[in-house]
Amino acid sequence: MTTTLTLKFKGVEAKALDDMIKAGLFNSKSEAIRAALVKYSTDMGLISREKLWEEIGRYPRRGVSERQLSKDLEEIGNEV
Repeated sequence: MTTTLTLKFKGVEAKALDDMIKAGLFNSKSEAIRAALVKYSTDMGLISREKLWEEIGRYPRRGVSERQLSKDLEEIGNEV
């Protein structure tokens, strides 16, 4: 199922959304909104954590080795 919608934010909501992107927490506003919706749904008991992890588990894994992950994390650390 897919839903497409247009949202307009202003004031504190718009600033919070922009701050999330600037902080690098999310790559896009859409991604931030989707994550917030999932978080709110789990907090309200509309989606169980078990069901959420089951759904996440259906996606293919990246298959990054421990060595590559360590190297990537070291490179990120050097950027900061």
